[in-house]
Amino acid sequence: MLADEAGLLPTEIQISIVYSLSDYLVPSFAEIEGGGYGRGDDHQQEAYPMSAATDFGQLVQLIQAARGLEAGGYYGLAKLLWALAYSAEVKASNAAGIPRSAALDMSLLDIINNLKADGTDAAVIGALEKGLQAVREDRTVPYVDIPDVYVSRTKGEIFVGEPPELTDSHEHNLALREFKGIWYFESMSPSDVLEALKSNPATIQKEMADLSPDQLLIAPAHSEWNMHQLLWHLMSAQDLLAERVNLMLTQDNPNLESKATWAQKDQSNMSTGDVLEHYLDSRHKVIDQLRALPSSDWWRTGWHDEFGKQTVLSQATYFARHEVSHMPQFAQIIQTVEG
Repeated sequence: MLADEAGLLPTEIQISIVYSLSDYLVPSFAEIEGGGYGRGDDHQQEAYPMSAATDFGQLVQLIQAARGLEAGGYYGLAKLLWALAYSAEVKASNAAGIPRSAALDMSLLDIINNLKADGTDAAVIGALEKGLQAVREDRTVPYVDIPDVYVSRTKGEIFVGEPPELTDSHEHNLALREFKGIWYFESMSPSDVLEALKSNPATIQKEMADLSPDQLLIAPAHSEWNMHQLLWHLMSAQDLLAERVNLMLTQDNPNLESKATWAQKDQSNMSTGDVLEHYLDSRHKVIDQLRALPSSDWWRTGWHDEFGKQTVLSQATYFARHEVSHMPQFAQIIQTVEG
């Protein structure tokens, strides 16, 4: 298949598109039910414009090559080019700085204004404005305000909410790329989820093994979590997983209320040892419960006020991946303790 048959744009047009989006390629580390990088902390970095034209030229080249390889059926090499493109995006945004608080507000407002000037679809603008208001009020962005989001793989058209069966360019909705709320939802099989839920606690225990009671209370910096607080957060997340699994297994499509576990404070005066014991006990019970499930029960559903339709599998996947997202924090704390 020729490149233009796959919907590829001329190089100069693609480069201009990437340049116009350069201010929008800064990802957020915010987690609604995560922690450490969640909203409300004091980690702020100044956002600088991404100025290296060659970086964007290289990014476009990687994406062009990936799409050309897909058009020719060379999928094994295409996936590596897509991975290189994503790597370039992450590195460029790191170099530019991740905006937080006032800087993030200014960045979002600038994005919205630029998109309006470019004639972006009103549904996209409306969703962005509702999302910005939620950020300003420090609350969850409801699913009703920003439902599922899809993008055409050949034309770049964005659909907020359920797309038509066939787009104006005659793409089937199954061919569109779907964007989830966060990468924790990237698919895992039930067996892989069970293995992660089983092995993660051992990794966490190993990280904590050589720390004294005093060292457990040392934080890398002001407003960052120490080891006790990090473990408390993981225990709270584990309790939330257990609660939601029980709800979905005992009720038909229950409401899975969003809870900001990253903002919960330890008011029980539990020792770190007690927190760890509670976490491990809850985890063992959930694993036993999930192992005993008939295969059909992994697909029992619930409704989350931010993420929409959920299943036992999607929630178990979410929390398994969320947990490992905190591993760099364990390393940062240990590095601080060791001086």
